[in-house]
Amino acid sequence: MNNILIREANKKDLDEILSLNLDLFKKEFKEFDKSLNVKWPKSKEGKNYFAKRIASKDSFVAVATYDEEVIGYICCSFNRSPIQFIRKAELENMMISEEFRGKKIGSKLAKEFFNWCKTNNIKNIIVTASAKNLSGIRFYKKLGFNDYDLTLEKKLK
Repeated sequence: MNNILIREANKKDLDEILSLNLDLFKKEFKEFDKSLNVKWPKSKEGKNYFAKRIASKDSFVAVATYDEEVIGYICCSFNRSPIQFIRKAELENMMISEEFRGKKIGSKLAKEFFNWCKTNNIKNIIVTASAKNLSGIRFYKKLGFNDYDLTLEKKLK
């Protein structure tokens, strides 16, 4: 696995990122959240979201490649809040191709994001995970994330 490279994403990576994001949506829909619109990643809105993130200086999008094929990505942005004094960034979404999971690729992508945050004087990072996504929560806790907020949901009949 020495052929794995982590680099900032560019617009040529957009289609591969969208495909991975579709995989993420399908997985999240199947396992955790039936309210997700699995068509969103390939929609005009989904494409625009990632294109803007890739182009923006207030965002960080990186890819992991294996023999020049995109096998993972991370998408993050600076979270501007007028009600908070601390500069925060949000790890918005990330996905690693199933066959490459468990090889520390997600950790390497996150480390690059953390470095971007330090360079941009960002003091705190937030990430949201489904409460049922225990493996995702364990992954984020290994990276040093701690419980911060709790979101509750009530379904109305």
